[in-house]
Amino acid sequence: MSVSCAAVLCVRNEEAHLRRAIGDFVDQGIDVAIIDHGSTDRTREICAEFMGNGLLLVEYMPWTGVYDQTGQLQAKNALIGRLDHDWVIHADADEWMHTRIQGESLLDGIERVSHLGHNAINFEEFVFLPGPGATEEPMDCKRELLNYYFFAPRKNRLMRAWRRHHGFDNLSSGGHLLEGANLSLAPEPFVLRHYIVLSQQQAVRKYSGRVFSNRDLDKGWHDNRVNLAAERLRLPNAAVLKRLVDWRTVDLDRSDPKALHFWDWPLAERVVG
Repeated sequence: MSVSCAAVLCVRNEEAHLRRAIGDFVDQGIDVAIIDHGSTDRTREICAEFMGNGLLLVEYMPWTGVYDQTGQLQAKNALIGRLDHDWVIHADADEWMHTRIQGESLLDGIERVSHLGHNAINFEEFVFLPGPGATEEPMDCKRELLNYYFFAPRKNRLMRAWRRHHGFDNLSSGGHLLEGANLSLAPEPFVLRHYIVLSQQQAVRKYSGRVFSNRDLDKGWHDNRVNLAAERLRLPNAAVLKRLVDWRTVDLDRSDPKALHFWDWPLAERVVG
């Protein structure tokens, strides 16, 4: 018996990623639902291209001037409650999710895991970066950004897909972990490629000066992103990163896991191997 799955994304001014992100899910058999968080770019235009072709709906959430993860998760969970899919995925536009089996779609992987009796899937995060001198953002980050590091501060930290009817909660963990009765996490993690920044300039625009909601900060969230000065966002040289020979490789290198993101690495470690 086949399963159905929908990915829910909350986006704000993600036109650089949005067409690829929706297309990635649709191509892998996953329906998509979007929450537009007050975008002022071409988000609505891009969504219109997919409406009825894998994109189920677009809802709107007003922008209050601060990054509010709590509010985003509440909006996502409310939307998930109105879906009728067997599985759901909590996703962001700057990500690409897939399994570790060549040629297997994400939906096929979820169906395989579901038939084995599991009701949740963890994703391992691989952060892909441009070079420190990159001034132009890539046209196709999947093919052009090949240098990466394995970000794994702890095990099983991104439980991002689950059977919807179990009603698992991810709010208390900021969207990372699932809580609830009878959680059965698949022993095989899937892959999450995170295109966290697209150029040195975009890194500064994205993170320097970002303001977070008080209710997020009161929970201890975003500790590694608060008050990020531009000089801390200097991108590492390729010599200190892993590199894909072929962008289509699905089983990525898990050696030398990083407990911190690149902006918290000592500057000397970003320059030499």
